[in-house]
Amino acid sequence: MGATREIAEFIAKSRWEDVPRRAVAEAKRAILDTVGVTLAGSAEPPARIIQKVLEAEDGAPLATVLGTRLRTGGVWAALANGTAGHALDFDDTNFTMMGHPSIPVLAAALAAGELALVDGRALLHAFLLGFEVETALGEVVNPAQYERGFHATGTLGTLGAAAAAAKLLGLDPSETRHALAIAASQASGLKENFGTMTKPFHAGHAARSGLLSALLAREGFTASAVAIEGPQGYLKVLESETADPTAALGRLGAPWKILSSGVAVKPYPSCACTHSIIDAVLELRETHGLRPEAVREITIGVTAMVPKILIHHDPRTGLEGKFSAEFCAAAALVDGRVGIATFTDAKSADPRIRGAMGKVALVVDPSIPGDLEHHMWTRVTVTLADGRRFEIPPREVRGHPAVPLSREELRAKFLDCAGVALSTDRAETVAEMLETLEECPDLRSLTAILRP
Repeated sequence: MGATREIAEFIAKSRWEDVPRRAVAEAKRAILDTVGVTLAGSAEPPARIIQKVLEAEDGAPLATVLGTRLRTGGVWAALANGTAGHALDFDDTNFTMMGHPSIPVLAAALAAGELALVDGRALLHAFLLGFEVETALGEVVNPAQYERGFHATGTLGTLGAAAAAAKLLGLDPSETRHALAIAASQASGLKENFGTMTKPFHAGHAARSGLLSALLAREGFTASAVAIEGPQGYLKVLESETADPTAALGRLGAPWKILSSGVAVKPYPSCACTHSIIDAVLELRETHGLRPEAVREITIGVTAMVPKILIHHDPRTGLEGKFSAEFCAAAALVDGRVGIATFTDAKSADPRIRGAMGKVALVVDPSIPGDLEHHMWTRVTVTLADGRRFEIPPREVRGHPAVPLSREELRAKFLDCAGVALSTDRAETVAEMLETLEECPDLRSLTAILRP
């Protein structure tokens, strides 16, 4: 059986009863975090621009744009929510996927779920299927695809979104195969656009394309039976001629990828490659009472892949700062904290931070493991003017599946993010509903309170 057909069969035939409760619990954590960052991101410029365009296009009011009073067509809602959810770069990551797994899948699933009038259990099931598909394909194409310049959130997220939407819309195996094949032709996203509004658009485009593919397939739209594995298909074009999905696809749901590769929840609203840097500088600052003027140099050792991701060495905007090792290290040293307010255009021009940036050196350290699980590790060394040196060696970062945020930390992040768009009482209610999502009888009872 070919890859396209095998994935389609897995999606269409998957039963809620076969999903482990641990996987459901992890999905609820991921959805809680993703809804929170989407609410916060709904007020950001990339999301606002999308909202203006959809208002002008005036889609049928069938689906909710989170954090706003807007209701629009399902495809538009998926685009708007996907873009908002990635606007702050505060959404979760997965190291097998080498991207952001939850936002493209959830944005498509929320819209499809409203169109299909589903319950919370169906949403959870579809989310897990989308997560499974995009991360399984990630095993096949990474790191080669990522190193070639493709943004996995866009390329893999499109297939994950199509999988989730196909399940919620009730597509049979044949229709699901066509949906995946249509989605494969829409998969896109370039790392060259990191640090601009187009990076969050990748997530929105993936969600939109996945849902659109499923809707088209439901109406009889057709595509190649081997669009994923064919000689000119998704895997060969985005990865290489040697791409073989057999092993990865043979493990679909055994075990579920959300349990084996996990979800990394972000404690900072910036590229995941900066988190180890920020953590280390903050710890050294607190432990040794570091003052910016006393620091001569901060050396950041990284794997060979990271300089292709943290591409902005002299950032001039808040968005560029999210992809700058120099800025993130300097901001942590100067301010002693890193949050949403760190990544603004004004902060990127702060003379104290810009002065500290000149002391930061990014170097490739061959001793750091370069595999997918560890490629974001760093070695941070601070040298003071008096010659003293302090170092934080490569290690797991808080939020990684091995060092997860506690329930209290996750909830606190959600409430802080949700507070951008919702009242405190409403945000608390949303959190409670998401933590018991499988008991929600009608998804619309949730989306109704995700509007201010």
